[in-house]
Amino acid sequence: MFTLPTNMKGNHMKVKTWLIGLLLIGCLPIAALAEVDARIVRTLKLDASPLDMAVPSSGDYIYVLTSDAILQIFKQNGTLRDTLPVDPGVDRIKPGRREDQLFLLDTKNNRVQVLILDFIHPIPIDGSPTKGSSDAVVTVAVFTDFQ
Repeated sequence: MFTLPTNMKGNHMKVKTWLIGLLLIGCLPIAALAEVDARIVRTLKLDASPLDMAVPSSGDYIYVLTSDAILQIFKQNGTLRDTLPVDPGVDRIKPGRREDQLFLLDTKNNRVQVLILDFIHPIPIDGSPTKGSSDAVVTVAVFTDFQ
């Protein structure tokens, strides 16, 4: 049972103030109980110092722009997928709305380049029946916007 201190009995306004103060103190966050547990789960090995990095919304790739004007493309697991040379003036990168789109910013020359990345996926055909030259180029077109 909750009882008021004897010096507060009979004084209704002091009781309200005391109760409100007690409620506010109970709502305050207690910083001493906060903890952060952190660990490094992956380190990307770069060929030069990083200038900027971007991750598309899907999170499948990590794009890193290095000081030697190279765009390094890493898979989500940290393995290097490919490297691409970019304009030496490019100093920032931003992901586009699509997975294959990246904006290259050259802030000194007031330019933005739109880069479209075509990811080439090898399809193993060893042991499969073939017709024609074994080193012929094949393009697979995927239409995903039928309505």
